[in-house]
Amino acid sequence: MKRSLLFLCAAVLLPLALLAQSGLMTFSPSQMKWNQRYQAPSRIDLPDNQKIMGHYTSDSIASQGYAMLSTGLQPVAVMLEPDELDVFQGGKIVAFRIGLVERAEVTKVFAIPVKTDGKYGDKVEWACEVSDAGWNVVNLETPYEINLEEGEQLLIGFYYRQTAAGKPLSLVKQGQPYDTYTYKKVGSIAKWRALGITDKGNLSVQCIVEKESYPDYAIASYGLLANDFVQIGEGLPFELKVKNKGIKTVQPNALTVNVMIDGQLVGTATNTEAFFDDFYTLQGVAPTDGIAPGDHVLSVLVAEIDGVPVESELFSECSFKAFERVFPRQKHLVEQLTSTYCTYCPLGNSMLSILTKQRDDVIWVGIHGNLGSGVDPFRSNQGDTIMTYLTGGSISYPSGVFDRTTGWEDENTIANGLGYYEQYHEQVAETLGYFFDYVSQAIPTFVELKGECFFDKETRKAKIAIGGEISPEFNIMMGEDALLTAYIVEDSLIARQLNLGTWENQYMHNGVFRMALGTVFGNKLNVTGDHYKNYFTTTIPNAWNWENLRVVAFVSRPLRNAVNGFTDMYVNNAEIFTFQEGNGVEPGDVNGDGEINIADINALIDIILSGDNQPTADVNRDNEINIADINAVIDIILGS
Repeated sequence: MKRSLLFLCAAVLLPLALLAQSGLMTFSPSQMKWNQRYQAPSRIDLPDNQKIMGHYTSDSIASQGYAMLSTGLQPVAVMLEPDELDVFQGGKIVAFRIGLVERAEVTKVFAIPVKTDGKYGDKVEWACEVSDAGWNVVNLETPYEINLEEGEQLLIGFYYRQTAAGKPLSLVKQGQPYDTYTYKKVGSIAKWRALGITDKGNLSVQCIVEKESYPDYAIASYGLLANDFVQIGEGLPFELKVKNKGIKTVQPNALTVNVMIDGQLVGTATNTEAFFDDFYTLQGVAPTDGIAPGDHVLSVLVAEIDGVPVESELFSECSFKAFERVFPRQKHLVEQLTSTYCTYCPLGNSMLSILTKQRDDVIWVGIHGNLGSGVDPFRSNQGDTIMTYLTGGSISYPSGVFDRTTGWEDENTIANGLGYYEQYHEQVAETLGYFFDYVSQAIPTFVELKGECFFDKETRKAKIAIGGEISPEFNIMMGEDALLTAYIVEDSLIARQLNLGTWENQYMHNGVFRMALGTVFGNKLNVTGDHYKNYFTTTIPNAWNWENLRVVAFVSRPLRNAVNGFTDMYVNNAEIFTFQEGNGVEPGDVNGDGEINIADINALIDIILSGDNQPTADVNRDNEINIADINAVIDIILGS
């Protein structure tokens, strides 16, 4: 399961009030909403055998223009996708429409097919002389026939003359947003390249396509979104984009959709407002009464239009997990990637300090590494391994990983830059706070974390026990390979730090990663019944001040080498514990329930048979798990 902040932010649009329903139902207006996603103020008046083809289809023009960086004759274009082109197959482009914010010389229009392998076909272009602000129509003496192979795209655009002061290009926030392209040379390679301005809107270039006939309705649905988890008996919020690519306006109550879970109908909905050729969104809440814990599929099927069943099944689906019991979320985890030789890292420290002052549910771990030829005094092999796996090897300082979810800068990475200038720290901390709030809501917690941490001053041995209750659906929700990870971190470490070009010799470092207990990749949970308990033992180096040590424990999907993208690595719960002086956890409590009895012998037998290397099973501390440990437990029971 991919945890993405981009998805989570989009999902904020879903209704947050969950409704418990039962049986077949018709959604009321408060439960099901149809919204026009991008306002299209007017429909172009065309004969029935002509239709506008483009990323948006209205007469809208931007109020403020956009300019290319280079002056002179410049090509600009949009890439039409297969789902935008299917209704136009077999037709012919008879005219181009070019929208300009201000006067500019347009010299050519063109069309280029793009093969499924990304290679460009032959460009067909037509000379023209238009320049007016507003819409300019270029009628083609030789129409362009649209006969594309399945999956092919079509690049349409125009050449215009960019002046030093002009801003003629119109970018309109209507339709589904797509990027604008230009042909330019980077290094020795010239090719069509996206400008990276999707957020500014769609370029005002359209084609008039003439065809023998268009369907009255050509309903398409896109991008069904739903929460990944839902508690059984509560409502599952979802959202679906719907578009009509035909030539007839869909009147109110004309379109019917069926909402299903695992193929079973749970509700229906109809549109409340008319729509023509633009995206609308259907927002709803599906009832989940009576479904079993585990994996399920939500489907939304376009069933009828004007009372006539849709001939071909048109449905979208997405998966979700249903559960019965959850636990309160304890803490969120920030794994900061930092170095004493990183001049901008104190900026990240400052921002995270603000975050942890604003919230008491955030754990901040600073994982240090070398930078350039500089050797960081807190760098470790384990720390290097963690950073490599969290970044895929492209380590950048300062950066942070937040509950191991994909981030807001790039949905293909979980490490996000933290080198913000000081004036933005409050704003970034606030944004992270909103993110953590939503994570708490969107990712239910299926395990609790309790800890006992002891330190023996004479032997410098540390004994740690991490355990607690676990949801009956833990394996279903988190997977049988979910793991417990435990870090030892140290506060109040004084070392020099490069800070915006100047060395500070008495810089204080807190939450510094010292070591991982067991393995950096996480440890299998030692589960017995509805509890688990894992034991760790280590020797603390003399240079570490045990009174400043903390244990950070978290349960997550396994740490993976994310070569093909960061997926399935999110943190489900986290907590931090302090050490107390003492000899440690009671031996023989194999199942971690606080008692030593026959249940521990049964747990030990299971561990021996499975071959698992659980620290709790080595009761006699001989570094072997065998029948001698069973005898040791029996001796403890008989002696008690």
